[in-house]
Formats: sequence, C-alpha cells, structure tokens
Amino acid sequence: MAREYSERGAVVLAINYRDSAETIAKYFKEQGFSIRPLRQKRAEVNRAFGVSAYPTNVVIDREGKVAGRWVGFDEDAIRQALDKVVAR
Repeated sequence: MAREYSERGAVVLAINYRDSAETIAKYFKEQGFSIRPLRQKRAEVNRAFGVSAYPTNVVIDREGKVAGRWVGFDEDAIRQALDKVVAR
C-alpha cells in the first residue's frame, strides 16, 4: 500500500516511540516493509495526533489537515481516505 500510494504522490511515514532503533529496524526487515521507519525521541508526534495505542494510522491532506485517523489497521478506510487525498 505504501508503494502504491507513494507512486501517486503520497508520503508514507512509519513513526515509532517506544522501541529501540535496533528493534524497529529488525521488525521492518523481517516484515519486508519498503518504507523507512522513523523514531521520535520524545512523544511529540504522539501528542500532536492523539496517539495512545499502536498502530494508529493518520492520513493528512495536502493542506495539513487530518483526513482520517484509525487505531488499528483498517485497510479499506485508509485506502478510501488516501484516494480522496491523492485525487486532489
């Protein structure tokens, strides 16, 4: 999904707070994820987007507004929000 939408102009980020950089890198390699994970040193991103559980998925439109937010992974809902954002 990240690859598909990045080809359409979306930027996909994976941001982690609690795990070590080594743990994150190992997990992404094992899962075969193509995106590079980012690790926040403090919980600034968590606070900004109200993240209190993992995974939380947030779609932000081109104007910087939240177009959708989900706790857990709801592929259909995320795709619908991304389709609207990249279609603009």
